[in-house]
Amino acid sequence: MGALAAAMLVLALLGAALAADPLPGGQDPTVSANPAPTAEQIQSLIARMVENQHRNDRAIVEYERVEHVVLHKDGENSEVVADRIERVLPSGTGTMRLQTAQSSPPVSAEVHRRQLQYAVTALDRFLHPSDHEKQDLAKFEKRRREHAELIGDAAKAFRITWGGRETRGSRTLAKLLLDPDPNFKPTSRLAATFEHVHAALWVDESQAQTERLEADITSDIAFGGGIVAKVYHGGHFVMEQSEVDPGVWLPTLYIYDVDGRKFLLGFGVHERTDVSHYRHLGPPSQSIEIIRSELNNLTVETPVR
Repeated sequence: MGALAAAMLVLALLGAALAADPLPGGQDPTVSANPAPTAEQIQSLIARMVENQHRNDRAIVEYERVEHVVLHKDGENSEVVADRIERVLPSGTGTMRLQTAQSSPPVSAEVHRRQLQYAVTALDRFLHPSDHEKQDLAKFEKRRREHAELIGDAAKAFRITWGGRETRGSRTLAKLLLDPDPNFKPTSRLAATFEHVHAALWVDESQAQTERLEADITSDIAFGGGIVAKVYHGGHFVMEQSEVDPGVWLPTLYIYDVDGRKFLLGFGVHERTDVSHYRHLGPPSQSIEIIRSELNNLTVETPVR
């Protein structure tokens, strides 16, 4: 689901440049006083959005953040089965998750010290890799290549329709509607899922940044002919972004509401993740010094027994 969400965000940017159609008759923009952009203006906006999104994707690997994850039994208003707050640090090949003072139960000073030591050790291993770490890095790079290939497919998977402008809070955002292109021929298993998804994208035109994505699964997604797994229609996904540093927009909200089956066992993913407290740490060669300094300060305050 995470890979699908990331791909959908970028495919919206790439696909819109290929197929930006006017709003269908009978559907007036919410903000009717603002004229719709021309095809050339849309293409210019999309080109800026693509450039900005690539910059965001490169930037996020240098930022730490705090994630508040709430898991529900069935849906957003159902029983809460898990509620956790985690500090997320970039590791060079992914992320590391640490407990925080806001975790339940709150992390002790000793556990906090051990977690920081683990983070420093992990970053040092990335900077001075053994054969095992080199294999992890190769897997990470492979995932990035596969993601890039998926984006190439995604650019062809949807038809984009201009949906007008809407006021969300105090902001006026452009809206783009994404519908599967029946002529699209997927080249991978994940790319084949696009034909089951309809989505809407809200865009800050002045900044050329994506602010919100909503996607609905409109037909069952089968894996292995439906024998291995199936994601049922009716699933819903939301992602929001906001500016965390000048020119850098990163995710602040994920909502998954999906049910399905793996072999004979049913599963459900009903999860809300709020992301906050972004802080730029830089590449591993810089972030390790920041975390090491934090560890040293903590050790001085709470000496190891």
